[in-house]
Amino acid sequence: MLTDLFLIRHGQPVHDPTIPYHTPPGPALSERGRDEAARAAAFLLSKELEHLFVSPFARTSQTAEVLADRLGLPVTFTTLVQEHAPGEPFEQVRRRVRELLTAVEDSPCTRIGIVSHGSPIRAALLELSNEKIDLSRHVYSGGNPAPTCGIWHVQFLDAYTRRFELVFRPE
Repeated sequence: MLTDLFLIRHGQPVHDPTIPYHTPPGPALSERGRDEAARAAAFLLSKELEHLFVSPFARTSQTAEVLADRLGLPVTFTTLVQEHAPGEPFEQVRRRVRELLTAVEDSPCTRIGIVSHGSPIRAALLELSNEKIDLSRHVYSGGNPAPTCGIWHVQFLDAYTRRFELVFRPE
């Protein structure tokens, strides 16, 4: 039974207007993004994660590579938490994220991480809080609910109660 979920936004990508941001593979991590990922891995070292679920985009897979190497974690790539596609309704992003959340709640893992993007992280937070979370104090570049490599911790206290906290910012 899932007790702890860590929602990890990818590190800062390379800014190159010739590479489409919202379609795979998207831009790679910048040097700053790799450094952010290393700092996120150091933060997560004591959190006893058991598995990472990762969006297949370049910036998320490269962030996850740093985390998995440092933490010795297995990784599962899934399009369920990939970037919000151009023209895709947000409700569709929520349905994708909901599908993964339902699957991991029934998994034997108790502490997992999801390496994703701002929109799927927002969808997960809204889904897990039944839309009760106030994200107005958590608006970062691009309107994201976490900075690059920011980490939300969702603690499952019982079947109905969850605690939400933005526990890591790499700045």
